[in-house]
Amino acid sequence: MNYALVLAGGQGQRMGITNVPKQFIEVKSKPILLFTLETIERNKNIDCACIVSPVEWHPQIQEWIDEHDYKKIRVLVPSGIDRQGSVHNGLRYLSDMNSNTSKDDNVMIMTAVCPFVAQDTIDLHFEKIKEFDGCITVVKAVDAITYSNDGLVVNRTLQKHKMFVQQGPQTFKLMQLLKAHDEYINSPYQSEINEDSELILNMGSTVTMIEGDRFCLKVTYPEDIAIVEALAPLFIEKEHLVRRR
Repeated sequence: MNYALVLAGGQGQRMGITNVPKQFIEVKSKPILLFTLETIERNKNIDCACIVSPVEWHPQIQEWIDEHDYKKIRVLVPSGIDRQGSVHNGLRYLSDMNSNTSKDDNVMIMTAVCPFVAQDTIDLHFEKIKEFDGCITVVKAVDAITYSNDGLVVNRTLQKHKMFVQQGPQTFKLMQLLKAHDEYINSPYQSEINEDSELILNMGSTVTMIEGDRFCLKVTYPEDIAIVEALAPLFIEKEHLVRRR
């Protein structure tokens, strides 16, 4: 079974003052979240999906699901206090909802604020997860990256030819990722964890990189809305051309 877990719990503080969280802002007359749900519905490899979001938004999300007749969205899960908590909640629900969950079940972690994920990228994830413990999407860094411990003084500059910028989605073995999150939560030596791939790597597992594309923009700042508006027709055209091949 291939699951998709959609993270829609963030408040989007870097977006500034908005009437709704950024994942529900409308682009091209529809909430950004719906771009991700449509991507899931179209993909041949995804069997079932759940959305992790604030409970107060569940009725509205369910209304959208019913209105657009999304068949694969089976569960709405309460979000956690942070990203790690939200992923953990989703993994637990996915594990509990299927009594036949096996070590071969996969879960793709998607974010509600990356509206343009290519079908080819998703397909390649589910192909590569047969060989590796995890897959992450990346693009090559186009600039050198500077590392600083305090945000003021440069500790190291990392050259771009060995650097990659991580995008979504990410794919892992469901039960292995749930175990990694459980161990992290129960550990007395918790450090800040921002990505699921780090938890998997800490278990000594192997994670491969899949090259994404520049369309996969994560909506974070107000100006990103204008960029997404401009990219939408170009992305749709690209996906249509790919499907015709």
